[in-house]
Amino acid sequence: MALKKVDILEEKLEGEVGQFKSEVEESISSMEGRFSNLEDMMKKILELHTQLATSKARAPMGGQGNGGNPNIDQ
Repeated sequence: MALKKVDILEEKLEGEVGQFKSEVEESISSMEGRFSNLEDMMKKILELHTQLATSKARAPMGGQGNGGNPNIDQ
């Protein structure tokens, strides 16, 4: 009788542990996906920042054509 109860509890525990393991794996997978998305967004932001810095470096300073001093008339 006691052995049967132990077997039943063992099976129940195995099922609960299996379910918990599955839930944890699903949560980890979801977090990995979120981190991957975050990494992609950060790469895009860095690319845009680099492009902006490059375009600013190529443009004449202040867009004035006089070294960037807006007080000098052309």
